[in-house]
Order: sequence, then structure tokens, then C-alpha cells
Amino acid sequence: MRSLTFLSSVKPQILLALAALLLSQPAHAEWRAASSLSTTVPDAVAAEMEGQLYVMSGTVGTGVRRFFERYDLINDGWRPLTPLPTSLSDFSLAAGGGRVFVSGGHDSETLQASQKLWMYAPESGVWFELADMPFARSGHASFVVGNSVYIMGGRGEQAAYVQRYNLDTGAWQQTTGQMPLPVTNAALARFGNDFVLAGGTTIDGRDTATVQAFSPASDSWRVLVSIPAASSAGALGEVDGRLHYAGGYSQTEGKVLNSHHQLSDGVWRRLKNLPQARHQMAYFGTGKELFIIGGALGSGFYSLFTASDRVSVFRP
Repeated sequence: MRSLTFLSSVKPQILLALAALLLSQPAHAEWRAASSLSTTVPDAVAAEMEGQLYVMSGTVGTGVRRFFERYDLINDGWRPLTPLPTSLSDFSLAAGGGRVFVSGGHDSETLQASQKLWMYAPESGVWFELADMPFARSGHASFVVGNSVYIMGGRGEQAAYVQRYNLDTGAWQQTTGQMPLPVTNAALARFGNDFVLAGGTTIDGRDTATVQAFSPASDSWRVLVSIPAASSAGALGEVDGRLHYAGGYSQTEGKVLNSHHQLSDGVWRRLKNLPQARHQMAYFGTGKELFIIGGALGSGFYSLFTASDRVSVFRP
């Protein structure tokens, strides 16, 4: 009788919201643990190529070593790779056409922003230095389409514009379309033919919930449905034809998040939380699963002391 009395006192709107939440989460959806990293990494990035996920973490402060390994997404195994021949942090990683690219960041010795573009050849384990970017950039995102490396967002001059490096000619070109909202430390994922940035920090230092998509084919931007709350350094990936956003850091709440949402029918719906609250992690959506790798459980100064070596995988 008590349960019936309770239900009768609940407003219909609340019951409908609870029902929608339950229906949006498949009964078998879950997070599972995969093979951990060989060390903890407080700030990691990843780029996928041919079923292999290249994961890198730069030098941050004293005593934190550089990390560069390849993760087999199918066989759940790690392999050490040749470290980047310079000490960087806050850089971006991209892969395509049989090569891995590191762009920009901050030099950990000089503390200066970098214009460098590096290329790694997996078959030989050798790094090559390519033509400098037109402007130094950090906290940005990057990706490879065809014979071009694209650089978008971040801090630096002209960061509101996408810059493209042609691997055939060795020349840089700037696109004409301006980002709707310039951001740094946003999450990046490919979604169809677009590349989507979710969240991040604006020029005035505030977190945003903005989601914006760039089309390389048309050099144009469009704004999508905002994530539920403003945050930065989260994870974004495509799973079952839908975008998933997980973790990140919220300035408003002053904490690292463990939330996980899925964009479905124009609405971000809450799914099962991350096993750990994390931000600044490497991540990738395979289309069937979302991988979350490393990162930090604490923020700011505490990031270095709360680094994770865990690999968490979500499958709906």
C-alpha cells in the first residue's frame, strides 16, 4: 500500500521523465575493464588507424615520463612505440594514410608554444619533422582526411580558423569558415562526414556546452545540440550511430565528472556513469564501443597525483 500511495502522489511529469530515462538505457548496456596501460597518464590523447589506437601523453612537469604506445582495439593488447624526440605537452594527435601526426603544444623546457608538426612512420618507428604550422597552437584538435592534416581550435593566433597541411605539396592553407565559438580542450569525434567538437573552454576561460561540427568537404561549420552541462577535456565518440559524451571537468561544479550521455533524436540522454570520474583522457568510439583510456581523477594541481592507468569500455 505504501508504494501505491507514493506513486499516486508523484506528479505525472516526473513519472514520464523516469520512464523515458529507463527506456533510453538498454538493460545490457555496461562498462567493462580492458587491459590497463603500463603506467598512469594524467593527460592523454589518442588517434585510431586500421584498428589500432595510438595513445600518447606528453611530459608534464618533473618526473612524468613521455608515453607512446599502440593499443589493439580487437585483441586488447598494448605495444610500446618510439617516443616523440622532443618534450611537449598540450599537443594534438592525428592518424591516417599509414602515418601518425603530432602538432603544436608547449615545449616543456622552454614553456613556449610550438609550431612544429611531427610525423611518425609505424613500420620503421622513425619520427620526421615536417613544415612548421603558420602559427603556434596548443589545446587544439586535429584529424586526417585524404592527403591533408587538419588543425582546429585551441589557443594561438588565428585559432578560430581551420588550417590544413597538404602532405603532397608540404604547404599550409587556411580555410575561410570561422568557428562559431573558438574553444580549447574540446572533445573531438568523427560523425559521418563531419568532425565534431563538444564542450571545451572559451577565450575568456569559461567552460562551454556548445557542440559544433566542421565539414572538410565544404569548409563550413554548423552548431549541434549542446551537451547537458558546460565542461572541458571530456570524451566524445560514435557508438551505434549516435554521439556519446563522457567525463570532463565542470568549472561550475568544481569537480571532475563521471556522467555519460548519448545524443538521440536531438536530445542528450543520461546513460550509465563512468566507473571513475575522469578528464584529460584518451578516447575513441569504434562505432560499437566507446574506449576511455587513462586521464586524471582530480583537477588542476591534483591531476598529476590522481592519474589513471585504467581502460574502460562501454558497449550498449
